[in-house]
Amino acid sequence: GPGRPPSGPRCRAGGGGLSGAAQYSISRTGALVYVPANAQVQRTLAWVDRQGHEEALPAEPRPYRYPRVSPDGSRVAIEAQDQDNDVWIWEFARATLTRLTFTPQNELSPLWTPDGQRVVFQTQRPRASNVYQQAANGTGAVERLTTGSNRQLPDFFTPDGKALVYSEIDAKGNYDIFLQSLDGNRASKPLLNTPF
Repeated sequence: GPGRPPSGPRCRAGGGGLSGAAQYSISRTGALVYVPANAQVQRTLAWVDRQGHEEALPAEPRPYRYPRVSPDGSRVAIEAQDQDNDVWIWEFARATLTRLTFTPQNELSPLWTPDGQRVVFQTQRPRASNVYQQAANGTGAVERLTTGSNRQLPDFFTPDGKALVYSEIDAKGNYDIFLQSLDGNRASKPLLNTPF
């Protein structure tokens, strides 16, 4: 029934950004979740197979953005770009949408840790827009992963799960790419740092 991933079809989420960039995620089993264009409209969640057949999910419409399928394919972390700008989690087996973040700051660009136990996101606490993580079940404290005065956005984890790759946007609007170790002293180093 609705709310459970049918055999064969893949996942899709409605929503989009203003930049024109494609917003999507693909699971290891081939499930695709994506966000269509207009960023300011209420959107719905749906499973979509490779032929384009949609099955609506019973989630409340919201201005969804940046859907990310969990590593095991059982959940989707998604940003709701509404008055709270929080991260939510859709669980397919229970057909539930649960709010993960509750702060007055905007939590954006969710990303699952490789083990599926935590969700990483960008937020502004207290001054800089750094990357944080929180247990996917909502328990425990929020943990800061990166530091710095520039805006930072999580991109992906290395295959071994020992480092986070993130983008950093400087005051001129230039993007650079960094590697943040998750072991030991959590050292960060640039992967691509140019004037462009």
